[in-house]
Amino acid sequence: MEQRTKAILEAGINDFIKTGEPVTSERLYHFYDFGIKPAMIRWELNDLTDKGFFFQNHPSGGRFPTNRAYRFFVDGLLEEYENLGAVDLPGAESFAREFLKGEHESFIESLAKELRLLGVCYECELDELHESGLRELFSRLEIAAKNEIMTIIKDFELLKERLQEQTNWLKGEDEWLKVFIGQSPITRSDELSLIAEKLSFKNHKVLLMAIGPKRMDYRKSLRLFKAMSKVTSH
Repeated sequence: MEQRTKAILEAGINDFIKTGEPVTSERLYHFYDFGIKPAMIRWELNDLTDKGFFFQNHPSGGRFPTNRAYRFFVDGLLEEYENLGAVDLPGAESFAREFLKGEHESFIESLAKELRLLGVCYECELDELHESGLRELFSRLEIAAKNEIMTIIKDFELLKERLQEQTNWLKGEDEWLKVFIGQSPITRSDELSLIAEKLSFKNHKVLLMAIGPKRMDYRKSLRLFKAMSKVTSH
């Protein structure tokens, strides 16, 4: 992908995450400087749509990111953080201290409020689950279809059962941090994204997850998870 095309794609995704406004050439031209006119930005958006990074509800309307676009965006952030090494984030140490004290219920409540997502902490060996933020999750969802809402409710109701079913996957995976766009080993809704990290606590493993809409603040969430991993690994 050419650098200019990549910049337009990243700007479109980032702007949609921040505002929820459909991606248009006029909006990108107004708020970003790519050194080209709106007509050329529109051509780039048409090409990106043809390649599956955006979709339109009707031909004359704005565009919305697809799962492929979110995957591209997240992979870029993960690569960025990998190249930078451990990421420092103000406030991360206080989260880590609360986690390392074993106060996982209050920790996950704080995490959910900070990220405005559903926070989940699952102690694999002890089969203990702490979750918080369901209200935050539903307040940020932008769907009206009843079947999708019911799928998300079922995802929440079956959360512990699915985690128990995925014991071999949780123990066998060596590479973390993981980000799922749409369906995951734990969730079935295509309207959600899931971030997961495996942390160590008193010689056993704890799975930390944040579940939210695909239009979540990936940058902030990934930085916090990366910082948590750094602090708790010492």
